[in-house]
Amino acid sequence: MILKNKYLGVNSVLIVLSSSIISTMLHEFGHYVVGLYLNLNPELHHNYVIPLTEGSLKSQIAMAAAGPFCSLLIGIIALYVSIKSIKPSLLKLFFLWLGMQNLLMFLGYMIIAPIAKDGDTGKVFDYLGVPMIVSISLAILFFILINFLFSKYSNQFIFYKNEELFRVQENSKQLFLWPILSSIVIMTLLNFPIYSWVSLLPTVFMPMTYISTMEKYKKLKFINDQVIVSSLSIPLVILTIISILFFRFLV
Repeated sequence: MILKNKYLGVNSVLIVLSSSIISTMLHEFGHYVVGLYLNLNPELHHNYVIPLTEGSLKSQIAMAAAGPFCSLLIGIIALYVSIKSIKPSLLKLFFLWLGMQNLLMFLGYMIIAPIAKDGDTGKVFDYLGVPMIVSISLAILFFILINFLFSKYSNQFIFYKNEELFRVQENSKQLFLWPILSSIVIMTLLNFPIYSWVSLLPTVFMPMTYISTMEKYKKLKFINDQVIVSSLSIPLVILTIISILFFRFLV
């Protein structure tokens, strides 16, 4: 049997990589814009923002919280657009990943808050004096929520599971495993130099959350409305290159 979906893997890698970079930059822009509004004289970098002016406690909390809440808002919008407004295609897949990446940034920071005091949510909890037991409880709750949501979103990947062409291991590798591993390696390299070890936590560990999506995807039944990915998407190549160049420009 010849796998006609042979370009699914490379396009998936480009989608996950570009959406990861874009999500990270939008997250940091959230910090930056609020910092500007609060006159904190923020300095924007590729994976962090530094306020050069020390503001009030309220201002520091607002700037630290801005990134995660920006990610949450963009995640909700992108997922809605993908699920409700776009027909099965690589564009739909891009917005699906973009939504999940941003949603993961918000929920993921809630999970690492107890151990990452330098992280966004860790700073907010520290400023507010949130007890460690509350922080840990929230981390457990949001970990359960992530796995529930990402397992549920697996049905949005059904359009790339072709019955007559399908090889369960091959399709799941192209759609999830290769992009996840590529994202971890490439995003880790792109994040250097490291300002804080916390900045590597989302890059290295958060993509592993998609394993739950992949496992649920394997169990989905076939449908008739399928997408055959038979060529390399040039717009995706261009978007990925531009994203990488802009990300590194902000170092």
